[in-house]
Parts: sequence; structure tokens; C-alpha cells
Amino acid sequence: MATDETTENPASSGFYLPRRYVITFMLFLGMLITHAQRVNIAVTAVTILDKTISEKLDGGAIDVPDVEWDSQMVGILHSVFYVGYLITQIPGGYLSTVLPSHRIFGGCIALSCAMNMMLPVAIENVGFTFTCTVRVLQGLCEGVLYPSCYAVMRHWTTPDEKSRVGALVLTGAYLGPVIGLSLSGSVTHYIGWNYVYYIHGSFGLVWFVLWILFSHERPNTHPTISDAELKSIEASQGDAALQYKNEKVPWKEIFMSLPVHALNVCNFARSFIFFLLLTNEPAYVNAFGFSLAENGVFSALPHATMAILALLGGPIADWMIADSMFNITQVRKLFTCIGFGMEALCLYCLSFIEDGTIAIVFLTIGVGSSAATISGWQINHLDLAPRYASVLAGITTTVGTVAGIINPLIVGVMTKDQDLRSWQYVFILSASILVFAVIFYAVFGSGDLQPWAEPKGELQVIEKCNPFEQKPYGTFSGQMDDNGKPVDDDLAKTPQLPEESEQDNIPSDATMAEEGEAPPPGPSEGEVEEAAR
Repeated sequence: MATDETTENPASSGFYLPRRYVITFMLFLGMLITHAQRVNIAVTAVTILDKTISEKLDGGAIDVPDVEWDSQMVGILHSVFYVGYLITQIPGGYLSTVLPSHRIFGGCIALSCAMNMMLPVAIENVGFTFTCTVRVLQGLCEGVLYPSCYAVMRHWTTPDEKSRVGALVLTGAYLGPVIGLSLSGSVTHYIGWNYVYYIHGSFGLVWFVLWILFSHERPNTHPTISDAELKSIEASQGDAALQYKNEKVPWKEIFMSLPVHALNVCNFARSFIFFLLLTNEPAYVNAFGFSLAENGVFSALPHATMAILALLGGPIADWMIADSMFNITQVRKLFTCIGFGMEALCLYCLSFIEDGTIAIVFLTIGVGSSAATISGWQINHLDLAPRYASVLAGITTTVGTVAGIINPLIVGVMTKDQDLRSWQYVFILSASILVFAVIFYAVFGSGDLQPWAEPKGELQVIEKCNPFEQKPYGTFSGQMDDNGKPVDDDLAKTPQLPEESEQDNIPSDATMAEEGEAPPPGPSEGEVEEAAR
């Protein structure tokens, strides 16, 4: 698919950094910052629940929240975030198909970070109810995070780079707790608990300014992308790069799809474990008597291992697919089963371990192994339906968020005594959920493009132009076959848009043909080349 919307090739004037790499890196940073600040409450909860915290802060700050909250109240504080998070998932998936997804992604992070900076005042000066309200609002904002992220990746990812791009971007979600736990623990220990929220929130607002400056919705709306990169992206994406004016999301087919339900089960299992660690890992590590600073480092170690292994898994998965060693379905199932299977085994072992050092080792191996699932089921949304990846992400993350809501409540009740024996039951339950997910995905998972993944029937193709050149939208109608492919080859081609304002309303050839009129003769090939020059 070729276009004439780009400016002169930037690569010809010197060093050129592919714009899809810039977008990918900024997506990674956005996911990292968002998930780093999510653990702020978990670290603060340790200072609230641990009655011996003043001894563990020896030589550090003595400023801790002056509130009387128990473990069940902390569990509620974690859960209400995911109530808000649940509500906006599916709406966020749909909105990301009709509105600029990069603006949704950036806006939700900026709002969440701004509210994160309100939490210290809410916790200590206002009260529990207001703190819960702020957490609900944070959840509402972050509920559109994953759907909009998948929508951005859909436009900026080529099929042969899908696993490695997805691995890098989604690694931000797992590397976030590494930074968040380490930074939160150290800042709380040496400076004060409230500064944790101000530091993380400030990082997010700075990122938002950079995102506004450097991000664009699609490659063909980017003002400085090179001709070569644009053509490469559009050629590799094929018909999936086309945008239609009157397409409808196939909701019924999506909700009846077994491969989609396999993703739902995997997201529930992943979220149950991820939210367990995100909100309760500091409390578990604290049961071994480590200092608050040590707690932050040891809690972050499993996530750091996972981030490293995830970055290795993406290229390996792409290589296995490109080398025809395995097909996409086999690769996704292999990586998912290895990741979840090893994590389940380590969690079962943790239920019998009472030594702090050995527990950290098994926790690190288990969480690190789960990195393989990023190149398994987590990037699978883009395999099943690239055009509706944001919708699929919204649905599957909704199911996962249910785990985020019930997990803190269950764990809060099971660990009321804050001893190691209560945590053993938590790990047995978590491992069993992972085993069920492995079996379900192995049977019903798929890496094939689904029959409902492309729109059918009479549609209008829209070709968005570079907004800085102020060219009009081009739309023309055509018939799609049962597989979502254009019946007329011209439908897959970029329309040649008139440059003069008085020509803006000239009808397309397809429209004139439908009305029984003969289209005017087009310019010769030589005239087109001369006009381009």
C-alpha cells in the first residue's frame, strides 16, 4: 500500500531513527511509569500494618502515615482501584478504534499520575473514604491503558516484529514494579513515605509532555517518517492497514470465539498472580523480617528477572516463526505453557518454604519464567484480529481485572495473621489457577487470523493524510468478500487525493461507476511522476 503523504525522506539528510522505534520506546516508558506507581500504596501499607516499622526504619526517616488501618481496609483500598479499572476496559477498547488511540493512551497516564500526587493528602489529612474515591478515579483512568496500547501497536507494528515489539512494550508493565518497589522502599526509608507519590507522579507528567511531542496516531500521519519506513510498514500490514468509515465491531463473533476465551482464562490467571505480587509481595517479604529497604530490593528482584527474560523471549519467538520452525499457534502455546507451568511449579514449592533466602530464589525463578507468556498469549491479540486488538484487549483485561478485584479481598482474609503459614495457602491457590490456564490455552488457543477479523460487506475506505500538509480525507466505496478482502483490487490502493481546494469534492471513480457515470480519464504515468517531482 503506497501513499504520497510523506515529506522528503529524512534519512537522506543524515542519521535517521525509525519512528516506529521511537513510538515503541515511548509506549514502554508509559507502561513502566504507570505500573511503577501502582506499588506505592503497597509499600505505604507495610508502614501502616507493621507495628514494628519504627525498628526497621532505624537510621532512616521516622515519618510514617498516622492512620489506624487493618489488612482488610488495605485490601479494600487495593480492590476499589480495580473496580474503576474494570468499568472502562471494554469502552476503552471500542473508543480506541474510533478515536486517536495515542491521545487516549497518553491522557489516561497523565490523569492517573496527577491523582497519584493527591494520595498523600488523602491518606493522612482527609480519610479512608476519600482515599478510596481517588483510587477508584485512578482505576477509571488506567482502565483504557491496555486497550489503547494495543491499538497503538496495531498501527506501528509489522508482523515480523510483533513478538519483540510486544515483549518490549509489555515488559514495561513488569519492569515497573522493579523500579517502583526499589524506589518506593528507599524513598520511604530515607526521605519519607509521601515523597514516593510526588516523585512517581512527576515522572509521569514529564513523560506525557514528551509523548505529546513525539507520538502520532498512524505512520501516515507522522510528519517526519521516511518514505522507506512508511512503505515498509504499510506493505507488511497489507489490508490490515486500511481504515473503514462504516465498519462495525463483530461483538457476537468475538464473545463466541474459543481462542478469545482462552485469552480470557490466561488473563485471569496472569492478573491473579500479578496483582498478588503487585499489592502483597512487600507484605509477604516483610514476614521474613527484612528491613524496609531490603524489602523493596528483594520484592523487585523477581520482576527484574522477568523483564530481562521477556526481552530475550520476543526475538526468539519471532525467529522461530520466521524460520518456519513452528507455526504461530505452536509458538504461542509453547511459550505460554512454559511460562505458566514453571511459575505454577515454583509457587507450589513456595507453599513449603520457610527460609527467606530460599523463598526469594524460588519466587524469582517462578516470576522470571512467566516472562515467556509475553511472547505467548499476551501478544496473541494481534494474531487473532489486528484490527480489533484493542477490543480484544479490553475484553480480556476486563476478565483479568475481576481477578484484581477479588485477589486483595481473598488474600486480605487469608493473611489476616500476617504469618508464613497463611501465605502458603495463597500460593497453593495461585498455582492451581495457573495450571488450569495452561490446560485451557493448550486446548483452545490459536495463533491464526480469525474469520471475523476483517470487516465484510459494503464499506468506505478512509485514507488519513498528513495533518501538517492539510490534505483532505479520501473515501471511496467498495465490496468486501466473505474473508474481508476487497473484491476490487483498486480498493486496497491509496486514493490519489486532489491538492487544490476547489477539487476537494470530486467523486471517486468507484462512486461514479455506482451512479452509472463514466469516470474521467486519469493522468498518464509520466504526468504522475512529473507531478510528484
